[in-house]
Amino acid sequence: MSDLRDGVGISFATWQDRQLAAILNEIRSAHAAVDGHKEKVVQELGKLVTLLSEFTRREDELRADTRLWQDKAADLDRQLKEQTALRADLQIAQQRLEAEVARLRQLEKNYAEENQTLSSRASAANFEATNLRRLVTELHNSLSWKITAPLRMITKPIFERLHPTQPNVVTSPTVGTSPTAPPAPPKPTGTIDVFPTPSQTTSGPVDAILPELRHATSIAIIPCAIPFSSTLNQRPISCARYLADHGTTVLYVAWQWLPEEEVPQAWKEVYPRVFHIPLYGFQGNVEAIAAASYGKGAYLSTLPSPGLVDVVRPLRAAGYHIHYDIMDDWEGFHKGGEAPWFSAPVEHEMVILADTVTAVSDRLAEKFSHLRTDIAVVRNGYQPAALASEQFVAAHAPLSEKKTIGYFGHFSDAWFDWDTVLYAAGKRPDVEFELIGWGISEPTRMRIEKLPNIKPIGIVPQAELHKYARNWWGGMIPFQPTDVSAAVDPLKVYEYLHLGLPSIVTGISGIAKYPLVDYAENRDRFVDAIDRITSRPNAQLLAEVERFLKDCTWDERFAKLKAMLEAPAGLAFLYAKR
Repeated sequence: MSDLRDGVGISFATWQDRQLAAILNEIRSAHAAVDGHKEKVVQELGKLVTLLSEFTRREDELRADTRLWQDKAADLDRQLKEQTALRADLQIAQQRLEAEVARLRQLEKNYAEENQTLSSRASAANFEATNLRRLVTELHNSLSWKITAPLRMITKPIFERLHPTQPNVVTSPTVGTSPTAPPAPPKPTGTIDVFPTPSQTTSGPVDAILPELRHATSIAIIPCAIPFSSTLNQRPISCARYLADHGTTVLYVAWQWLPEEEVPQAWKEVYPRVFHIPLYGFQGNVEAIAAASYGKGAYLSTLPSPGLVDVVRPLRAAGYHIHYDIMDDWEGFHKGGEAPWFSAPVEHEMVILADTVTAVSDRLAEKFSHLRTDIAVVRNGYQPAALASEQFVAAHAPLSEKKTIGYFGHFSDAWFDWDTVLYAAGKRPDVEFELIGWGISEPTRMRIEKLPNIKPIGIVPQAELHKYARNWWGGMIPFQPTDVSAAVDPLKVYEYLHLGLPSIVTGISGIAKYPLVDYAENRDRFVDAIDRITSRPNAQLLAEVERFLKDCTWDERFAKLKAMLEAPAGLAFLYAKR
């Protein structure tokens, strides 16, 4: 290898040394760089350790804060539960306070109504007293009184022995007439009714009834405007029969205007388990009757007269269930000159006092809905067997040659729409109007005698009505459009339907939607309804009527009533049974 001189050439060894030196320098530079990196890494690791320490410290602080807030949350939850419990206690206390306020308001209302009732009775008593004084004055000034003075002096000792004490004189309830019931006897003019008091009552006829009551498992007392008759279909009579047939002993209280007025078969058993009780005998012996009532008792009031409302308290004290059955719009009768005994506060008192209340129509239930909202509608019904004929006997008979429209029931100028019937008879002289029943007044009789196509038949037994009805083209119920009529649910509509007769009705809007019923708003529509009857009802219509009548029997109606009497209700269950 050539030798280089003056830097022009060097030896290989020198070149190697130089190369090694350069490599060593590079290695030293690399080590220096690595050392620098190590220092940075150490610095970074120091920072990381510092951060970890800070994070650990902060984590400990957060855990401490978490425990603190958890404790606070638990405390707040406890406070919330305490406040919730306190709120519930306050709500209960508020409800109790509201109930007590409602009770006091109702008590105040009852006292106000009772005060009103007492004021009404006081006014009635004052009115009766004024009339009595007037009658006494007229009597004392009469010639007959002066002539009979010596006779009174002679008989005075005898009457004093017969009547050692003077009876209390109070006004008597009377009975109004119902469109579906025979009328009560007219009240004698110028008389004052006397209610026997317990001191006047002696043991006597009632003693024969008391053993029956002691042995009876259930008892029902049913006042009514007319005497009991098993052949009549009136609601109280039918109810008495139904309850008796189902094992209840029934005291049927027949109306009297005066204590001496005779009641047929008084204190006798007029139907199995039905005993006929005179009104004054019942009122005078109500305490004894209540005391002898060992079985479950029910008082079914249908007449809200003062005397029949007064007996509620002794009967309730004996555990009787008090039920008021609103049969008619008695206020409407009173305004029309009927039911002179009526007092609205007394009827309101009966509605409030009763444990349960029923009404024969929606109209009557709505009338008293401001007093109570639990009035059940139990409509009138009928007894198919009483008609003694197959169902639809008239519908299955051929039409008679002469068109005949019929009616059976009670006639009263107070509600029977004579003007419409007379108008129709004049417009359709070829149509015959057959009238079965009682109560045609003499002035009305004179009017109908002028029209030869109106035929009054008189009274016909219920079992024989079908003999006439099979010749009718339709039945009619022409009532005057009054509040009384609007509240009526007439018995005869069910009997017309049972016979298969189309029915033309005026005044009674409550039955306008019954099958085969054509409701006429005025007398011209009444005539149009007569003209529309041209054939017998077809099978489809009769099938609809048959379905409708299944729920219209007295058995179905009174089963609902009986269930109400037997279910816990009202104040009856606060009184202990003997």
